[in-house]
Amino acid sequence: MIELILIFLYVGLFTIGGGMVAIPLIQQQVVERGLISFDEFIAMLAIAESTPGPIGINIATYVGFTQQHILGAVVATASFILPSFIIVSALAGLLKKYRYSLLVVYWFYYLKAVIIGLIGYAAVNILIHAVVIEGFPDLNLDYKAIALIVIMSLLYRFFYKKPWILIIIGALLGMATYSLPI
Repeated sequence: MIELILIFLYVGLFTIGGGMVAIPLIQQQVVERGLISFDEFIAMLAIAESTPGPIGINIATYVGFTQQHILGAVVATASFILPSFIIVSALAGLLKKYRYSLLVVYWFYYLKAVIIGLIGYAAVNILIHAVVIEGFPDLNLDYKAIALIVIMSLLYRFFYKKPWILIIIGALLGMATYSLPI
């Protein structure tokens, strides 16, 4: 339980920019420590993304639940939220007072670049895992997954204002692709 608290206090403390930024750090902490496997992490990430609420909190809740059930879920979630709550509460007045300061403006400007890099890293890591079937040595590609990614990316141009249509199409294509012998 202590390890769970320390992991999510650490992630909550050093994650600036939202739950998507937390993904690589959570992955590093929980997968490398052996709390969950990388495959479990990817599956959990898909579930966390599809459930309501911030993805970082959903991930913390899931990992906590897998380790210590309900108590673990509550403790991991609270540990993830606590550092941000304390920092925002302590700095809110200063940020309001100095929000037009060049130092603060530039700090947030460069912070955006770091956040984009972290999200990009997570996206590439997940994409590689989704497309590569078994490790990197042979680079066995799952061409069905590649085709689905391309098709769904193209369909996004037409249905971006109606995500529910994309979800239905994606689910039907996924079921048809992976349940039929093609």
